[in-house]
Formats: sequence, structure tokens, C-alpha cells
Amino acid sequence: MLRRKKEEVLDLPEKTYIEEYVEMSSAQKKIYDEVTNEIKDNIDQISIAPNPLAELIRMRQATGFTGILSSTVQESAKLDRMEELVEEAKENGKKVVIFSNWTQMTTPITTRLLSKGLRAGVITGETKDADRQALVDGFQNGNYDVMVGTTGAMGTGL
Repeated sequence: MLRRKKEEVLDLPEKTYIEEYVEMSSAQKKIYDEVTNEIKDNIDQISIAPNPLAELIRMRQATGFTGILSSTVQESAKLDRMEELVEEAKENGKKVVIFSNWTQMTTPITTRLLSKGLRAGVITGETKDADRQALVDGFQNGNYDVMVGTTGAMGTGL
């Protein structure tokens, strides 16, 4: 077996990390608070829950897009900011890769991007293996402005 490190075979720039804090809307905050209060009210049942971390994940989902938890409130300060960042990148001639922890987030992300006239490819665990390489090739060849997917499905190689 021959092992090569990225830094030995590719001339890539250093990664840039930028932390941004985005304020939730009042409706989004209300859903987040409801989930939080439900967890607090039932904290004694956490130890017998089949998956106690699932409750905390619901809190994270509320900060991502309320539509995952609510059929009536469909808001997301993060997705609003994402749109701004993607449009800025597009204006500067750059392409964008967007990762999500949840497949449920890829649909609202893609819907928003398409409504802005952007071309988006999507790779999740549900994407057939035969289609994945075609999507990656399409992104690299300029058929898509944005590639959206889950960390598990496209976290390696993209």
C-alpha cells in the first residue's frame, strides 16, 4: 500500500475558519424554547429514553430550520445568512459546497438556492452510487454553482 498525504500531492490553500453568530427570529426562538422546556420538563425521563441525545439534536434542528419540527413555522436565520454567503460567492465567481448533518436540511437549502436561480446538485445517503460521481463531475465542470449534501455522504473527497 502506498500512502500519500494531501499536503504532499496537492497544492491547496490553508483552511479558513470563520465563526458567525446568527440571531434566531422570534418565531424560531419560540420553537427552540418549546423544545428546551419540553426537555427540562421531562429531564427525569432522559435516563430511560432509548436515545437521550435525540432530544438535544432536536434543539440543534430548531436552530437550523424550524420546518424540521414544525409544519406551520418555516423559518431559519441560518438559511437566510447562507443565501447571502452563497450569492456573494457566486458574484465573486466561486462555487460553494454546503454540508449538513441531516438529510432533512438538504431540501430547504436546495429549494432556497433554486429560488435564487442557482444551480444546485445534492448528494445524500439516498443518492445512488452511480449518480454520485456524475454529480461531482457536474459540479467540477461548472454544471452546478452549489453542491449540497450530508457530511456522511460527501464528507470525504469534497
